[in-house]
Formats: sequence, C-alpha cells, structure tokens
Amino acid sequence: MVKAVRVDALIAVMMVAGAAGMWGVYFDTAWHRTVGRDSFLSLPHLFIYGGGFLVWAMCMLAIGLATTGRLADAGGVILRRGPVRAPLGFALCAFGTLVIVLAVPTDLTWHAAFGKDLLIWSPPHLQGVVGGAIGALGMLFAIAGQKGRGVFARPGLWYVAMLLPLVDLLHYVHWSLAHYTIFPWTRTPDFYPFLVAVTVPIVMVAAARGVGPWAPTWAGVVFFAAVAAIDAGLAAAGFARPAVTPVFAVPAVAVSLLYTLAPAHRARLALGVAGGVAFIIAFVAMERAWMTWVIGTPWPAGRVVAGLPVALVSVAVMGAVGWVAGGFVRAAFTPGGAAEIFGGAGRARWAARAAVMLVALGLASTYQPQDYGPPLRAEELALRPDTTFPVQEALFWDAVIHDDWRKAPTVELYTEGAIDGIPLPVGPAWCADDASRLAAELPHVQFGFAVNGVAVDLGGFPTVRRRLRDGRECAWVGVVSGGQRASRNTFIYTIAPRMGAPAGLRPIRVDATVVFKDP
Repeated sequence: MVKAVRVDALIAVMMVAGAAGMWGVYFDTAWHRTVGRDSFLSLPHLFIYGGGFLVWAMCMLAIGLATTGRLADAGGVILRRGPVRAPLGFALCAFGTLVIVLAVPTDLTWHAAFGKDLLIWSPPHLQGVVGGAIGALGMLFAIAGQKGRGVFARPGLWYVAMLLPLVDLLHYVHWSLAHYTIFPWTRTPDFYPFLVAVTVPIVMVAAARGVGPWAPTWAGVVFFAAVAAIDAGLAAAGFARPAVTPVFAVPAVAVSLLYTLAPAHRARLALGVAGGVAFIIAFVAMERAWMTWVIGTPWPAGRVVAGLPVALVSVAVMGAVGWVAGGFVRAAFTPGGAAEIFGGAGRARWAARAAVMLVALGLASTYQPQDYGPPLRAEELALRPDTTFPVQEALFWDAVIHDDWRKAPTVELYTEGAIDGIPLPVGPAWCADDASRLAAELPHVQFGFAVNGVAVDLGGFPTVRRRLRDGRECAWVGVVSGGQRASRNTFIYTIAPRMGAPAGLRPIRVDATVVFKDP
C-alpha cells in the first residue's frame, strides 16, 4: 500500500523554493547592474528557474496525489474535472508557474526582435511578474485551506505561514516598481504613488480580511527584513543593491489600525475601500517625508496634490478588490465556503469576475505612452571625461558582447532605458583577446562617434583599459553623458584602422538606436 503524502510537506518545499526564486529575482537585477547582461543560464537565472520548477513540481504532484486519493488531509476547495482532482491553491500555483515559464521564450523573442532593453517594464518581464503573483496567490489559498489541519493546527504556525505568500506578492510589486526602488531619487510624486495604489492595497486589504488585522503590518515587516537580508548578501558578494526602505511596512499600519478599531465592520466592503484609502494616504505622506529628509529631492506640494485624486480613486477600487480576495482566502477555511462569505454562490462568482476585470483594467491603466521630444543635440548630452565608470553600464557594452563583434562589418543595437540621473558612459571601445594584442592594435585604431548625424570629437577624452570577465582586454573612450531627455536617437560608432595598420584589423560600424524615457 502506497503511503499518502501530507499537504504541509509539499507546502514546506514550496516555501523554500519560493524563497530561492525571490533571492534569484533580486540577484538577477544586481547581476545585470554589476556584471552586465549575461547568458540564459546565469547564476541568478538558475535560482529563478530552479525555484520556479520546484514549485511547479510540487503543485503538479499535489494534483496527481489528489486525483489518485493519496493526498492526505487536503483542505480548501477541490476542483473536479472528470477523474482529475485539483486543490484550488495548487492549481492556481501551477498555472502561475506555467505563465512564468512561457515568459522565457517570450523574453528571448522580444530581445531578438527589439534588442536588449534596460527596462524592467518590458512585456516579457511583466508576464513573469503576473505569473509569479498568480502562483503566490495560489500558495496563499493552499495554506489557507490547511488551517486547523496537520502542522497548521497550531494557529501561530498557520499565521506565520500565511505571511510568506503575502511577502512574495509584495516582492513582485516591489520589483515591478523598477527604477523607483533601484534609484529612489527618480520617484515621482504622481505616477509612483499611482503604481502603488493599483497594486499594494490589494495585498494589504486581503491580508487584513483573510488572515487578521495585523497581517498587513507583519507582512510588510517580514518583507522589509527579507529585502534587508538580501541586500546584506548582495553587499557581501560585492554586487549593486536595491534601495532598502520600509515602503510597505509603515503605511500598512494604517490598514491594521483601521481593521483593529472596527471589528464589527470587518466583513463590509466599505472597510476594504477605506483600508485602501488609508494605506495610500499614509504611503504618500511617508514617501514625501522620505524624499525630503533622506533622499534630498523634495516632492513639490503642487504635484503631490495634483496626483492624489487619481491615486485615491484607484486605491478605493483596489481596496474593494482586496476585500474580494480576502473573502476568498477566508472561504478556503470556512465550512460554508465562498457562498457563506459572500452571501451566495452567485454573488461569489460575480465578485470574483469583477475583481479580475478590475485588476486587468487597473494594470492596463498604468500604461502611459512616452511623449518623445526631438532627437538630442550633441550638446544636450553634456559630455565630460570620466575614468571610473562601470563598463557594464556603457551603451557600447552591447557591442563588445555582441555575437558579431569583430566578425561582421556592421553591428546593429537597440537599447532603451529610463533616465535615472546617473552619468551614462557613451564612448566606444576596442577589445582584443589579451593585453599584449590590445597594446599592439590600439595605436592603429581610430574612433568615431556621431549623435543623430552630428560628429562628436573624441580627441580630448581619456582612454580607460578594463579586463572583461571573459578574459578580453578592452580600451574604452572615457566619456559620459550628464544630461538626457525623453527622445529617440541614432548613435553611430565607427572604428577604423589607421594608415599602416596590420592587415588583420577591419573597420567596424555600430548603429545604435538609443531611446531615453522619463522616469
């Protein structure tokens, strides 16, 4: 007789795998900023793929065991289709990880079609975020359904376990805030709060209704501790790190206080809406103080007030969505299920449909087409010499790691990124297999650079030599840009052999489409 497998054992493995995936996501961003763009099988990617695969394997195992009657003590909703029995939480989690997996070929196709972009907000990346959020929501339902069962018969252990998927959801939102968390001085007083308003309150209100009044605060605190630990690990390894700020923990207290002070109204939709509004008001107040006293880039009061109405309307809607999500979390451990929580099965179905529609509309509303100005003039780039820049941040980095470097006469590049205020290295480079070969070739190489058809004299800028991770030696023209604005530009780099150069030196032209976007 085959022994049944306990649900809590599968959940434990998923927690460890999810933590590995979360580390991999932040490690990947740090890797790109420190090492540069790397292969499909870079170390951070292995954490992400390995963690995701393990989560998916546990979900599929749970479905298989439930179908064959060998999943012990499974709680919550069980979906049925013919002979298949799929616990709702594990089914959602499996679907979410599938969405993440499908983002991989989407990402490869995207880069093949449009080139290397520097934006977290590319469609393949956001597809991965959506998949991860669905997976985390599934895990939340899976743990919720085990309340009072197995090891989760201990209320404290169940409560702590419920915090972990909430932390995972916050991590996906935090990562999706992109340059706002990496470079905090780029945070805007209007669009940044709006992005938070359409995402975070869903998690916070759902936590308050589904887990307990102080679950939002504890989830924010645990998330902050996790990011601080990741930051310490990245720092110890010498990698660039994201900004560590209590962006969610502090305003979450407002939601917790509201649910604590109104125990008789916790089941009401109005409290969910009010919880969302309380969160965003506290968030904007905290961030304005942070930008003023810590970052040193105060938000103008006029822009804060102008952006607040949109954020308040959005957060009211998303507070309602969080109320629905929290209701379904409670339904997972309520004997009468969703019908008891929402006052009928029909109402529960309509609430779920409305919530999904509102989330889709909310996410779609975050898309704001960039209004580009005319192409940059060379003087607008505010070029100046620099010898300390990280070559991985250079525009020309994509050329030296390109498969056609020194093989094809012309290399075409596409790169886009948000303006972050950091000096951007824009000089060309010449790379050779080793230092001796570089020393022999460099005197015979002449660099050319044109910005939107206007030549830029590179004669007054220093040469910076750097060794790449693959062993090649490179000489970079040490010039950085201190100014950009939203625009689409064409940068043409030419590297031509001088008279009397060795026969092996061939001219190279790099045609780069460079797109700058507002933060």
